[in-house]
Amino acid sequence: MINGFFLFSEYDYFHTMNNNATLWERVSRIVSGLPGVHEKIVHSTPAFYTEKKIFTRLKEDGETLVVYNDDRDEWIASDPDTFFFTDHYKNYPMLLVDLKTVSKQQLEKLLLTSWKIRCSKKLLKEFKG
Repeated sequence: MINGFFLFSEYDYFHTMNNNATLWERVSRIVSGLPGVHEKIVHSTPAFYTEKKIFTRLKEDGETLVVYNDDRDEWIASDPDTFFFTDHYKNYPMLLVDLKTVSKQQLEKLLLTSWKIRCSKKLLKEFKG
């Protein structure tokens, strides 16, 4: 712990997955190529920000991801065991994602969408080239 914050390596015990990749590492690999992305700790869990805005974070259970999403109902209808929300997120454009069951393609799409919702116009333009 440094200055009251846990280092990422202290989270490794939270989650495991096939091929020795952690669930959070899957997320990290996907967002690493997006401009303006950096990792911080929020609510004692790792999160990714674009500039000063959070766009995704790991929930305390170490297996659920929080993402911004304007099409929450469609995702939930497609697979309610993987996509859901709790009362806490009811009035926010946020979706909870079970990292154990979400496909790589779905996760990529969700993370890119969440980043686009939260990033600046300048970063979005930079990303589109």
